[in-house]
Amino acid sequence: MDPQDNLWPYVMFLPEELDRKRQFIKTVLASKVASGVLGAFEEDGRALQRDLVKTLPHSNKSILAYLKALKEFGLITTSSSVDGGKRVVYHELTKSGWGVTRLFSAGLPSDLGDLTASLLEDYLSSLVSLYRERGLDSSTIFDVFTRTRARAILQGSQVYEKPEYVLFGACAYFTKISCTEIPPVGGEMGCSVPYREPGGSTVELALSLANLGLPIALVSSVGNDQDGWSVISSLVNRNVDVSHFVVEDEKHTNETIILDEEEGSRTLVGIGDVSALSLTSPSQVPWDVIASAKVVYLGEVFLEVAVSIAAYAKANAVPLVYRCSPHFWKRGVHELEPILSQIDVLVVSDLEWQEIKNQLGSNPIPSLQDLTDAALVVMQGKDAFKVFPDKTSKAIWHIREYSTDDITPWFMAKFLQSLAAGVRPSKAFEAAMKYEQKHISKN
Repeated sequence: MDPQDNLWPYVMFLPEELDRKRQFIKTVLASKVASGVLGAFEEDGRALQRDLVKTLPHSNKSILAYLKALKEFGLITTSSSVDGGKRVVYHELTKSGWGVTRLFSAGLPSDLGDLTASLLEDYLSSLVSLYRERGLDSSTIFDVFTRTRARAILQGSQVYEKPEYVLFGACAYFTKISCTEIPPVGGEMGCSVPYREPGGSTVELALSLANLGLPIALVSSVGNDQDGWSVISSLVNRNVDVSHFVVEDEKHTNETIILDEEEGSRTLVGIGDVSALSLTSPSQVPWDVIASAKVVYLGEVFLEVAVSIAAYAKANAVPLVYRCSPHFWKRGVHELEPILSQIDVLVVSDLEWQEIKNQLGSNPIPSLQDLTDAALVVMQGKDAFKVFPDKTSKAIWHIREYSTDDITPWFMAKFLQSLAAGVRPSKAFEAAMKYEQKHISKN
């Protein structure tokens, strides 16, 4: 075989017993009349026996013997009808027969899409039946299928040699349920059908940047499970470079449940020893893409890794924006000093702001500015922001006409885009607020 020939997959179901398998190969596949007979079936899968005998350059005996073998192995059915006052015998391909016929077709079929779907359904159904007959867990088949699907998509994903935007953070798979109220312990309440999608503030930011058509790489960690590969597939389909993802075999993708009720929402985050939360070692960091980036964003990253990334970005004069999750603020502000001292912009949500005030008092800004020279973008309440461009400049207040529970990905996307263009943080903030308001107005 010429190594340059294209190789295409074919699906064929063979008998289970070895002797039957050998007989199938000898009488069906290796027969000299195989290509002639199977190639003579029409597009509707039918062939008149008289036409086969009349047109094929083989003896009647050989053709009839081959048709008998096809029927014996369940590849065709045989019937008769009246045509022009005469009874004629015709043969029709079964699903298995179609699979064998494709082996003897010249080139690829015109109905490749429909054929692929049909063969894939048959193959999966047959595997599931086989697993159940053998007492095996058939759900593993679909886990394998999901991983394989994602890997296939990953091979054709966007890979930027020098992405302008590099994001580090956590990935999760969100399950959202809306209820009028949460039932008491032991109670029951009818709620909406659960809606599942990839989530997390860094993932949402990556998708918002991708919507702007920007070259972005997201670096994160997921488990080698169905949810993890679903997260990767969603990002790949939106042209986010995920080639630097870490897929951990022994861990599970983070699961988050959001309960929406009339008074607000409740978020339940599944965290454990086997949760794939984020990068766990500096060895997992793609240092070359940081050096060539226009801006780096740090989200939910373990402090030891975050410090290394911040130091490297600073050494290469790459602007770095840091948004520390409430979990790390709870560990103590002074524990964050090694990273706060090396960043360019610190973004704080209202929830994170409340945690900072719990530690530093009602006016924590002076204490924060003792730890960092970064510009501060602080959300105070659901409709207000306060921006501190530097230690000496006057703070900038901004009251929004709308309220949000958190910093929106649209705000952060435009903020990063402006910083990448060399805009000062105060002006980048103004551009981000306008873009966010325009986006919210449309929705």
